[in-house]
Amino acid sequence: MAKALLVSSIEGYSGKSGIIMALGIILKKRGYSVGYFKPFGARTAYINDRIIDEDAYSTAEVLNTGDDMDDICPIILDMPYIEFVSTADVLSLKRKIMDAYSRVAEGKDVVLIEGSIDYQTGKSVGLCDLSVAEMLDPSVLMVAKYSSDFALDKLLAAKVLFGEKLRMVVFNQLGGYKRAYIQSVAGRVLSENGMELLGIIPRDSMLGGLFVSEMGEALNAEFLVKPKRDAIVEEIIIGAMSAQAAVEHFKEAKNAVLVTGGDRADLQIVALEMPSIRCMLLTGNIEPAEIVIRRAEENGIPVLLVEEDTLRAVAKLEELMGKARIRGEAKIKKIKELLENYVNVERIIENLQLTPPEEVEEQS
Repeated sequence: MAKALLVSSIEGYSGKSGIIMALGIILKKRGYSVGYFKPFGARTAYINDRIIDEDAYSTAEVLNTGDDMDDICPIILDMPYIEFVSTADVLSLKRKIMDAYSRVAEGKDVVLIEGSIDYQTGKSVGLCDLSVAEMLDPSVLMVAKYSSDFALDKLLAAKVLFGEKLRMVVFNQLGGYKRAYIQSVAGRVLSENGMELLGIIPRDSMLGGLFVSEMGEALNAEFLVKPKRDAIVEEIIIGAMSAQAAVEHFKEAKNAVLVTGGDRADLQIVALEMPSIRCMLLTGNIEPAEIVIRRAEENGIPVLLVEEDTLRAVAKLEELMGKARIRGEAKIKKIKELLENYVNVERIIENLQLTPPEEVEEQS
């Protein structure tokens, strides 16, 4: 019978999908047969002419478990949530989850279950992570962004609700706090309350970055110069300074997008010669001078044009970067490296009581 691990979170955009991808890849390389399951898809999009949960689709594609997408993510939020709540048949939904899970788990050593947006989402219709934990009896790994010390209170509140099932915690996207301090203080508080801190993953600018194609699609931008390859943008530089003053900013930047008005040819030409600039986002629907387009094409630097002014465009970009998904080989490789370097994967395996694959083969 497959072991089950529910990866849940105390808030949205905590990095559950990336951690599941990385853990699944690691377990598969060790010889385990891995399944992936996301009971309730609440963040949906049209992919290949069908409504599907974006995270479930991306994770299933990476882990390639061989299961049908309708089983991997059996319940999709394809209408406003209030309508879904008013029309839902809770018993029917739970049966659908149980049936789909049994098919996904068949022949697997372990199934990685991705929770909803946070562990409470879906409570109204019996689809929250607490309900899933009751239905499928998994071990629970809670992922938390340590944005403040109050994250501890949220974890202790979750522990009361999940009970003995919640034994493991990983802090993700850590920035601005001292690792040793959190390891000792937060680790002690968690331990005293029956949870083990298995790792602290630092914030990584690449994982928070956006592909140029993602940026263009999300901002509904026009490509004046299309990318030759889909580079990742990790930083935003606002072009509100003189060209001479901007040089130092460009030199200090890494994989940046310059956001500036389309009429700032002086700044744009300087930026196009800087190796740190991955693309330019021109605002105000003002097309740049011909020389800028020509130089961008020569240097292979994408140029995007949007209607918004610079401040609004930057605000949108910052919001997108806060919700960036794990896509592409570079990001997948990076999250795997972070998990291997900063999380005690062995303790996850021990908590799940997974038998080493070679021992299973010997027994059979």
